[in-house]
Amino acid sequence: MSKQRTLFSFFTKSPPPSSRGGKPGPEAVAAPASAKKDDISPRQAVKENGSGACKRPRTTAAASTSPFFTKGGNAARKEAASSHTAASSQACDFVPGDVVWTKLEGYPWWPSLVYNHPTANEYLRGKGKSLRIHVQFFDDPPTRGWVSVKYAKKYTGLDSKEVQRGGVYFSGKPEIQRAMVEADRAHQKSREKRLELAVCTEPSEPEDEDDNVEEDVEMEVGDQSTVSEEDKENKSGEDKENNGEEDKENNSEEEIRPRKRSSRVARTASVKAKRRRVVVESDSEAESSEDEFKPDHQEGSSDECSSGVDEKDISEPEIETDPESPVKTPFKRKRRAAAAPAPPMAKSTTISPPEAPRRPALLSTGTKSRLSAFSAPDTFECQAAGSTSGSPSPTAVWDHERLEWLKPGQRKDRKRQREGDPDYDGSTLYVPEDFLSKCTPGMRRWWELKSLMLDTVIFYKVGKFYELYHMDAVCAVGELGLTYMKGSWAHSGFPEIAFGRFSDALVQKGYKVGRVEQTETPDMMEARCRATAHPTKFDRVVRREVCRIITKGTQTYSVLDGNSSESCSNYLLCLKEAPACCSNDAVPGHCRSYGVCFVDTSMGKFHVGQFADDRHCSRLRMLVAHHVPVQVLVEKGNPSAETRKVLKGCLFSALQEALQAGTQFWDARKTLKVLAEEGYFSEGEREVLGSSLPPALRGMVSETDSLGLTPGEDWELALSALGACVFYLQRCLVDQELLSMGNFDVYVPVDVAGEGPAGGRIRSGQRLVLDGVTLTNLEVLRNGTTGSREGTLLEQLDRCCTYFGKRLLKQWLCAPLCDPAAIEDRLHAVEDLMAVPGPTAEMLELLKKVPDLERLLSRIHSLGSPLKSNDHPDSRAVLYEETTYSKKKIADFLSALEGFKVFQELLRVVEPSVAGFKSKLLKQILSLKGTGTDGLFPDLSAELQRWDTAFDQQKARNTGVITPKAGFDPDYDRALADIKETDADLQEYLEKQRKRLACRAVVYWGSGRNRFQLEVPESMADRHVPEEYELKSTKKGFKRYWTKAIERLLEAMSGAEERRDAALQDCMRRLFYNFDRNYKDWQAAVDCVAVLDVLLSLMYYSQSGEGSMCRPVVSYDADRTQPFLELKGSRHPCILKTFLGDFIPNDVVIGYKGAKDLENGHGDQQASCLLVTGPNMGGKSTLMRQVGLLVIMAQMGCYVPAESCKFSPVDRVFTRLGASDRIMSGESTFFVELSETSSILQHATHHSLVLLDELGRGTATYDGTAIASAVVKELAENTKCRTLFSTHYHSLVEDFSHSSAVSLGHMACMVENECDDPSQETITFLYKFIDGACPKSYGFNAARLANIPEEIIQKGHKKAEEFEKTTVSLRLFKEICSLFEDADVNLLKLQPVLKKIAKI
Repeated sequence: MSKQRTLFSFFTKSPPPSSRGGKPGPEAVAAPASAKKDDISPRQAVKENGSGACKRPRTTAAASTSPFFTKGGNAARKEAASSHTAASSQACDFVPGDVVWTKLEGYPWWPSLVYNHPTANEYLRGKGKSLRIHVQFFDDPPTRGWVSVKYAKKYTGLDSKEVQRGGVYFSGKPEIQRAMVEADRAHQKSREKRLELAVCTEPSEPEDEDDNVEEDVEMEVGDQSTVSEEDKENKSGEDKENNGEEDKENNSEEEIRPRKRSSRVARTASVKAKRRRVVVESDSEAESSEDEFKPDHQEGSSDECSSGVDEKDISEPEIETDPESPVKTPFKRKRRAAAAPAPPMAKSTTISPPEAPRRPALLSTGTKSRLSAFSAPDTFECQAAGSTSGSPSPTAVWDHERLEWLKPGQRKDRKRQREGDPDYDGSTLYVPEDFLSKCTPGMRRWWELKSLMLDTVIFYKVGKFYELYHMDAVCAVGELGLTYMKGSWAHSGFPEIAFGRFSDALVQKGYKVGRVEQTETPDMMEARCRATAHPTKFDRVVRREVCRIITKGTQTYSVLDGNSSESCSNYLLCLKEAPACCSNDAVPGHCRSYGVCFVDTSMGKFHVGQFADDRHCSRLRMLVAHHVPVQVLVEKGNPSAETRKVLKGCLFSALQEALQAGTQFWDARKTLKVLAEEGYFSEGEREVLGSSLPPALRGMVSETDSLGLTPGEDWELALSALGACVFYLQRCLVDQELLSMGNFDVYVPVDVAGEGPAGGRIRSGQRLVLDGVTLTNLEVLRNGTTGSREGTLLEQLDRCCTYFGKRLLKQWLCAPLCDPAAIEDRLHAVEDLMAVPGPTAEMLELLKKVPDLERLLSRIHSLGSPLKSNDHPDSRAVLYEETTYSKKKIADFLSALEGFKVFQELLRVVEPSVAGFKSKLLKQILSLKGTGTDGLFPDLSAELQRWDTAFDQQKARNTGVITPKAGFDPDYDRALADIKETDADLQEYLEKQRKRLACRAVVYWGSGRNRFQLEVPESMADRHVPEEYELKSTKKGFKRYWTKAIERLLEAMSGAEERRDAALQDCMRRLFYNFDRNYKDWQAAVDCVAVLDVLLSLMYYSQSGEGSMCRPVVSYDADRTQPFLELKGSRHPCILKTFLGDFIPNDVVIGYKGAKDLENGHGDQQASCLLVTGPNMGGKSTLMRQVGLLVIMAQMGCYVPAESCKFSPVDRVFTRLGASDRIMSGESTFFVELSETSSILQHATHHSLVLLDELGRGTATYDGTAIASAVVKELAENTKCRTLFSTHYHSLVEDFSHSSAVSLGHMACMVENECDDPSQETITFLYKFIDGACPKSYGFNAARLANIPEEIIQKGHKKAEEFEKTTVSLRLFKEICSLFEDADVNLLKLQPVLKKIAKI
């Protein structure tokens, strides 16, 4: 297929420079990118943006140095270019051998190496603003290009701030990270050694093209009178007029015209004749408004509005075409010979000389009719012919903005309901029929689709491009950086191959994207029209259908969409609420029930559940914290105000959409009915199911209903939420590929799973509960400053090599273990891996080669699904890059096979060590099933060997076509056997006829349906031809015959060939389907390796953590052991160093002193509540977070940064840290504090860990103190859970100073020059936790550190002294009153109080 160019080269923001004459402006050096690119490699960038990378200007140098562009001229240009290198280098700070940061315009920064051009022996070109530098990008393989000097910056190494997160050069893309590692290695070498790294000598694509042009054409400078007579005859009237105008304005400038070499006159003339033709082979090709056709400007036709190229740029297609292409004769774009005249407002005033005259293209009436099938409506007025593409003027008003029925406030939905109506559907639009009747067929279809998807940006396929119209084009230009085409109606587009990049960019910004494909070829359209009695003009256009709607929560990352760069799951959550009194699962203390269904569409895993919740929506908050949704679907009018506040506050960045009750958000019965009717879970699709419903859903159906159409008790809300999910997936056209996987789990909240019998014992399988507030306050997954992973526990522990391992680590972090035996087993696994460093290192290297197999398995299932192949619009789509997509499918499949082969190698590496492992879990995941060790890893060797011999993998990777080997595909093998058998029968029949006619010259002749005619010499035919011979054709000297036997054999041969072709055409899908039949085994292997990856990550952290690391000791005896926690020399896992130096370790003991003889349940019992005081900024909050994080790490089965760690299991961690409001939910700071405290008091058990920081500061002092005192008393004396309670209420400390249930501790500090003047005090924070209470909070020290004015501090200090005297006086007055109430009062008892009064 001839090479096609992208739209970006057509939609220039300023007139393109002349390629063969005139003095070029800056545009000739580096044409601006028309769209912002994603992070792609420089190799792709050079191909897409050659003018900005390594494309050489072909216009100016030769004209001034030599009248000819000969090879000698090339040498002269090189000499001239090298002569000004020294002068140019003065404006450039870099020399060959320097490592620099460079970027092509619109692309990311990339580490590069400056070096001389391999053929020109120069590294600088141009001058002034057009100065460019030649670099080699650190890529695999290396690529090179010319980059503007303004986009070249000094490389400072991996440790510089610019490379870290938030820096200008930071990038999370693995390609750029690998390039930075290579650049860092080069940066440490000498300049001579660096230049040895410059190995890229291959010319880039634009350089190849330029060299070909220079070799084929010589340019001569002369007057207008030197133009040949032949060229004058071919010059059109319009060209003459334009040339005349240019002669007037540029009569002093030389003109350039092509002069053909005499040896190539005939060939050049034939090529020129070709380029005067326009060939249209298909309707879809004709309708493509980007590179096929553009009417003359004089006609004023609206067709030019949908055209991105002049007809002069169209050439006849090459003779050889790609057999896989839907269009057999694609057009080949020809490089422009002259620039269009600059508009009056253009910055550049350079006028290009006229190009060589050319005869205008001739179009037949039929061709014009088909080309106009997608022209603009007659009511759309185009701009003047001289206007250029690009952004409109600031005062421009697009045609769609003039439509009254489209303006805000005037819109109606499909049912003609206005925007103010309660049932108004904002996703649809009413389009008047009289408007549609004026539209062209293509545009009418667009408006029909837009009326159904008003909230969706439609990528509308026209030929080889996706085009965007009207409001969609405005969106694309603003968000994607595309450029407008000419005309008063908004219109833009891009090539088919760029769909993944542009669609993902819009989806990540919160838009819906609809992909509309051509599902008909022109031949199919013609056949349809012939079969129609009276076809209209609207019938004479290829059919287009919506093939996919993509939203942020429904991304599946198909071959068109590209791969995901994120490891985390993006969930689509469907939620339905009902009052607890209306549901059967009502629980005391719970006032509402929720039905939920959430799915990760990239893996096809559904979670369905129903649960009761309290007034604070604690379980709902925990759900959205553990499984963060990016899109939420609710029923209109269903969620309560409290639930809406939770969704708005916790998921402020998620897309939220309300569905119509009944029709869109189905009830439980309709959900079950649709699941049964659609046949998503039929046995033909997944035999292992053995039933019409997956096991998880089967338990939600009433046991009395054999048909499975009646919801079970307490599952109506869950099934209704599932119904909404199914409806939305149907709308997005991904329901078949996802639901047919049958991958369903019952969602049970973590705290519900941990609810045990009376007595509150830790149960086997129970999990540590971490709600959303705790995850946020402890910064387990995201930090509170930027919302990123930086500084979180997840970042510290995540050393996983695989994406599925990273996802499992996050699950373990959100729900650590509670069972002491399970915790010990994981710790044994970490120790076992530490004991075998050799195999461990090999396993880590092997895991780095494994792709994201979970998502690949889902993608392979989608590609092999027979449901999708039968009636999905994508199966009918006409794709022009089908070969590319086929190669991508095969590459993904082979990548999955390679990943599973790595698994086999991994088992081989670790096999000798498995027998010595103490961990039962580690033995299970590394042992094969059926080996007698309770192994969980499936034996994949036979399957992998089978797939290795199924087809030629390298050939399939290169061609995109799979040809199965013998024995793999029964249908294909049967068809080949029948062909071979029929061919043998035909040869046998031929031999019989030769003997019968006694002539060896009889042979078969013919092709296609006329094959196997017996060709008999005429002399023999006249004498010996039997009667059954039927004459079919003749040629001089021969006659050709058929017989009934030949017809029968030909029919058998044709049928076998059709079966062979059909099997081959469907071979890839059936191959993927056969692979997917063993999905359970493939997924089981992935699950085992995910566990191994997480254990290796924990092992890596346990070994490489700074400072002392210890193995936690967990002890639990429900009958004798009281909850306790003992940390010695513990450090915060996420703060390795402070701004003052190394982190200071601390001891924390709650529940026991010394924790001696814990196995026997003995020891010195200590208070379970620890009251923490200390100066402001002394480290109290850090200490509390540290304790919470260490408990989480210990119960995950990881070593902790401490000298020793002993504890009994914690069933739930509660936190009330920091001060913040929830403005999106309408909750004040103090209300948030009390809500979190209320949740603690309601749900805390004997085994919980409570971290409360400064409760009560959001209200009056007395109210806050009273509330804090009551909470401490409840937790210490009634709940008796392990509690750290920090406070600045010193009266609270005095109240509990003698309580046996509360112990005191404080963060130590050193005070120098303590006096009445706070400015003289010097406070040094020791960050050491010691016993006892801190006498003061030293708030004025914090005020001074915050630069509060000194006079304000002095006034505040005086006021504080007054408050302190008043408080002390009141306390002494109470003591005296209490003493006088005693009948035995005497002077001896009063003396201490009197002394205190005297001091005052």
